[in-house]
Amino acid sequence: MTTLIHAGIGARATPPSVLAAMTVTAGWLARQGWRLNSGGAAGADSAFAEGAPAGQRTLYLPWSGYNGCAGPDCRVLSSSELQSCLAIAARLHPAWNRCSPAVRKLHARNAAILGVGLGRPVDAVVAWTPEGTVTGGTGMAIRIAVEAGIPVLNLGSMAPRAVCERLLAIRRAVSSP
Repeated sequence: MTTLIHAGIGARATPPSVLAAMTVTAGWLARQGWRLNSGGAAGADSAFAEGAPAGQRTLYLPWSGYNGCAGPDCRVLSSSELQSCLAIAARLHPAWNRCSPAVRKLHARNAAILGVGLGRPVDAVVAWTPEGTVTGGTGMAIRIAVEAGIPVLNLGSMAPRAVCERLLAIRRAVSSP
């Protein structure tokens, strides 16, 4: 079975019912052969990580120890990877010049959805933003995904079941000869 990768992302202020759905969805996806990439933030990122078993997830961190994340599933971008990700984020952020260096790193780690060294993009992004809008740090990842042609499934505008059905369709399309 081909391993597919999904980015599990969303706002820190994701509603509790959606956080619960994210945890369940991440566990279900892991059983379907999907691997999770996320960013280690509180809220949505943590809910996805809670559902994906160790060894089937990678948390891309803006710096070592971010949000208390540590362990073999955590990865800090190398200097060259960070520079590539910063260039992408700078191009897509509406007010890059107003971002502090730390905020720039937070936005840049969203480009990790394009893969380590930007060479293996995720197969889908599962996100939550209010009403499915493109806003905040999650909006950066959504803009990157849209530009790269990666499907974005937003729990702010889609039911969890519809998201899972779409992910099954992606799995079938990849598995078909």
